[in-house]
Amino acid sequence: MDSKETKYPIFNGTGYSLWKNKMMHFIKDTDYKYWRIILKGPLTITTVDVLDNTSVKEEDDYDANDFAKAQNNSRAMSFLQHGITKEESRFSSYTSTKQIWDSLELAYEGPSGVKKYRIDLLNQLYEMFHMKRDENNNHMSARFSNITNELRNRGKLFETKDLVRNFLRSLTKKWQPKVTAIEEAKEVYLDR
Repeated sequence: MDSKETKYPIFNGTGYSLWKNKMMHFIKDTDYKYWRIILKGPLTITTVDVLDNTSVKEEDDYDANDFAKAQNNSRAMSFLQHGITKEESRFSSYTSTKQIWDSLELAYEGPSGVKKYRIDLLNQLYEMFHMKRDENNNHMSARFSNITNELRNRGKLFETKDLVRNFLRSLTKKWQPKVTAIEEAKEVYLDR
């Protein structure tokens, strides 16, 4: 890390999928090796004796490469420690970045079956999205953005024209003249 102030994505117990996405890209952008340490676990520092037996190397025997590995492990841990507020400190007691990352995923996304179910549910909400009776445009737009952002944070890609088409299709009949005007405008391209 350099001396300039670092703005870590901060997780306080809400908005996990957005934080996870931001933190992943923040770490990768800083140095990809830290991301690998978080996913795979700390770099092990070992020594091999004359009988080809491998064991963990004592700190007193570290060379420059060993200290570099130890520092990389520490920096990867620092990302997660700085990115989690004291309200979520239960995760900071783990001794490896992999344990912290995996525990956060399990706590906030659930097992893989639950993750798949959540993605399926969000896809269904997106596909069946419609404006509620007596709902204003701002509230509808916020609901739509929440659904699409959650899907994006879980890896779904959208083309702008598909988002626009789904949103316009979701409006009530009283908006139909405006929807027609938008669809016919040359600036907006919507395949039928």
